[in-house]
Amino acid sequence: MKHLLGVVLILVVISLNLLAKDGVPFVLSKPFDELRVYYKDWLVVCNDRGAGTCRMVNYVYRPENHERQSFFPDSRLSITPAQEAQEAVLDFYDRGAPSEITELSVSVDRDRFAFDSADYQTPEQNRIMETYLVTNPNKLTQVIDLSKPARWLTIKYTGSSGESHTVRFSLMGFTKALAFIERQRVK
Repeated sequence: MKHLLGVVLILVVISLNLLAKDGVPFVLSKPFDELRVYYKDWLVVCNDRGAGTCRMVNYVYRPENHERQSFFPDSRLSITPAQEAQEAVLDFYDRGAPSEITELSVSVDRDRFAFDSADYQTPEQNRIMETYLVTNPNKLTQVIDLSKPARWLTIKYTGSSGESHTVRFSLMGFTKALAFIERQRVK
């Protein structure tokens, strides 16, 4: 039964992806009621059928894990640009990430931004497994601006036991995804 449920879930996701075309918005109905649109490697998700807050999401599936058939990615990056009264937030998930880290940096091509511990919440603080929330508005504005013409966004972090981890996300489609969110704001 569990295997059958997994197969059905994979088929639903594949069928949604076949229906989704690059740059063509679609509404994912109940229970989500989200407006979604793909731009290359980025998925824009807007709450309340497009009337609410929007975020951009990118996923990484590591080739060495291809044997493990899973709906969930190895890493996920979600960027919520500053909107209305809300500041920008970078939400980063990495499978197997430690609950405590000593260093965190974000690089856009060759421009590197180091974040102090006051600039992010670890899984231990935010209670979301393997997920970090980066909230420094000044640095995130720079990261978002530099990402428009760039090719790669790389997140590097060091666990409290000294192990270093790096995850790289493609920026293909980032500029169009961000422009879509900006158009949603003025509606």
